This record gives sequence, structure tokens and C-alpha cells, in this order.
Amino acid sequence: MCRDEGSGENIQEQMHPQTAEPQPSQVAQLRAQIDSELAAMQQGLSGLASGTARHRIIAARLRRVDHLTNQMAGHVGQEAATDSSCQAYMRVFNTDDEKESRHG
Repeated sequence: MCRDEGSGENIQEQMHPQTAEPQPSQVAQLRAQIDSELAAMQQGLSGLASGTARHRIIAARLRRVDHLTNQMAGHVGQEAATDSSCQAYMRVFNTDDEKESRHG
């Protein structure tokens, strides 16, 4: 995933003031937002939108996941944030694959 250089967000303001460590609730919130974006992206694949509109919706969701992943990287490091996002992706999209294989 690519880093969004344009965010300009100060990560230090999100750290615990005394220990400079991330607050677990912030990381959990970012993970929940990533799950939500991925679920919306997955629904967009099977929704009513088609062609260019579908591509725009999915691309926008993917950019949002990338942005959230980069925010999380400020708390847990790039590798851990990327791993977390990839695990969320696999969880969301493999669930759909399992449903199709049971019904198909």
C-alpha cells in the first residue's frame, strides 16, 4: 500500500502524552474502520453499481483503507499495520468465497 503524503496529520498528537505509546482504543478504532471500508468495498462488488461507477466506488474505498492503514502505522509500525489490513481483507473477502462454495 502507498503512503498518503498529503494527510499532514501529526501522529504525535495521537500518542499517549506520558509514554508516547498508542492508545489501544485508537488502534482498535482504526481496525474497525478498515473492516467497515473493506465490507463496503466487498458489497460494492456485488451491488447494483456497474462499470465505471463500480470502479470508482471500489477505488475510493481502497484509498480510504490505505489512508487508515497509514494512520495505524503511526501507532504500531508500517509492517504491523499492513499485516492487520491484509488480515482484514482476507477475513472480509474469504467469508464471501466460503458462502459461494457452500451454495455452488
